[in-house]
Amino acid sequence: MDAKEFHRQLDAFYEAGDIPGAYRFLHEQEATARQRGDAAMSLTVSNALIGHCRENCIFDELEGHYEEALRCLDVLEMRGSLEEAATLLNAATGFCVMGRIEESEQLFEAAEALYLALLPPGDLTLAAVYNNHGLLYRARNERKTALASFRKALAILEAGNGAPDELASSRLNLASVCDDLSEAEKAVELAAAYYETPDGQTDIHRFTALALQAEMAFRRGDYGKAGARFETIAEEWRRYGGAEQRRGVLLRNARYSYEKAGDEEALARIDALLAEVGK
Repeated sequence: MDAKEFHRQLDAFYEAGDIPGAYRFLHEQEATARQRGDAAMSLTVSNALIGHCRENCIFDELEGHYEEALRCLDVLEMRGSLEEAATLLNAATGFCVMGRIEESEQLFEAAEALYLALLPPGDLTLAAVYNNHGLLYRARNERKTALASFRKALAILEAGNGAPDELASSRLNLASVCDDLSEAEKAVELAAAYYETPDGQTDIHRFTALALQAEMAFRRGDYGKAGARFETIAEEWRRYGGAEQRRGVLLRNARYSYEKAGDEEALARIDALLAEVGK
């Protein structure tokens, strides 16, 4: 199996919402590549596993997959390449989600330096660098710096006719730190239009769009509507097979919204659901 076929089959699992199946497939391909001594395929699979573990909160595995990717880069003599830059960026984003901020910052800086050295100005790949680095700034609660980074990414994508999924996720990032509510709502609205398309319906970031729509309702002071939206998203996430940790976050957001709305009946319902995932 080559990399193209690997990604085709992996995407089929995600499109079907079969997260456990995707996980099994990834580990099967990882074992096969190692058995064959295929470093190129091992690098591809390891990077895919980093992304899968990041999105599904399987944090105890992530570092091992990153180390395997680095081993493959050494075997393939690809240090200083775009492949190394992509691996560093992938791992940096994963460590950021894990809360390992210092390591994440180091990797982001290394990835950005490689990309800037290897790519022409305005290359669409740089949008991913600025978007993901912005996530680190957001994790540090450096909202103005994060917003500037997200704006830079979105400008590159808009100027270069970026892919619809990248434009949508970039707009969600911007909305997440934008204090101007009208601007934030417009960005979410534009992003949500993509996630209503057939391709967007299979994109895991559609849950982020739904959550931000709920957040916009909360920021507008419509707490009951926000609570209902967070509750609905939590149920959709459960049916999707997503990590219980994120379901818990959505339910806690719903609870806070209902608390602000003074909806005691909804609070009791949410407390029962939270008991399932552990508060």
